[in-house]
Amino acid sequence: MAKRKLKNQIRIENGQEQIGRRIGTTRAKKPILKKEFERLIHAVKNNKTLKSNSKPKLIFAFTLLYLTGCRISEIVNFSTKDLLETIKNNEYSLTNKTKTKTSRLITFDEKRQQIEILKKILPDKEIYLFHKNNSTKPMTVVGLTNNINDFIHAVLGTLYSTHSFRAGYITASHQLRLSLEHIRQDIGHKNIATTARYATVTNEEISKAKNLRSW
Repeated sequence: MAKRKLKNQIRIENGQEQIGRRIGTTRAKKPILKKEFERLIHAVKNNKTLKSNSKPKLIFAFTLLYLTGCRISEIVNFSTKDLLETIKNNEYSLTNKTKTKTSRLITFDEKRQQIEILKKILPDKEIYLFHKNNSTKPMTVVGLTNNINDFIHAVLGTLYSTHSFRAGYITASHQLRLSLEHIRQDIGHKNIATTARYATVTNEEISKAKNLRSW
C-alpha cells in the first residue's frame, strides 16, 4: 500500500520525476459546523433548478454526513432499511469494507435528537438513498462525491468539501472538551495522530482570540 501511495504522488515536471503535491496546490480547508449545514439544507430546499430526484439525495447526504462524521464511502450504500434500523436501535454498525479497516459502531445521543432529524428525511418507500438516475442501484463513491462537492462549492465556496463534514464533526467534539481518544474511537481513526490533525480551533475562534490581544 505504501508503494502504491508513493507512486500516485509521483508526477513529471520539466522531464523529471517529482514527488508530493505541486507547490501552490495545497489549500486550507474549513470544517462544516451547524451553521454551514443549515445553509446547505436551506439552499437545497430553495433551489429551483435542481432536479426533483437530486434534492432528496443532497439532503440525505448532508444530514448523514453532519450527524455521523462518516466518509462518502461509508454512506453511499445506505438504504431506507438502514435508516429504519438506525432509528429503531439508536445506533448503526458500519462494515469494514471501506477506508476504515475495522468495523465502526455509530451511536446517537440518548435524547434521540439526532434520530428526530433522521426521521424527517426517512423515505416513504424502500430505496437506496443514493440510487443512480433511472436505476435502483447505488451511485459510485466518486460520482456521489463529485455531485455533492459541486453543490457545496456553489453554496459555501471551494474551501469546503464532503470531508469538511468529518472535520466539523471532530471539531465540534473537540470543542466539547472530549478526549482525543474518545473522538478517535468515535470517528473510526486507526491512529490518534490523525484525529489530532482535525481537532483544531475554528477560524472564528482564532479571530476572537486576536481581538482580545493588544497589538
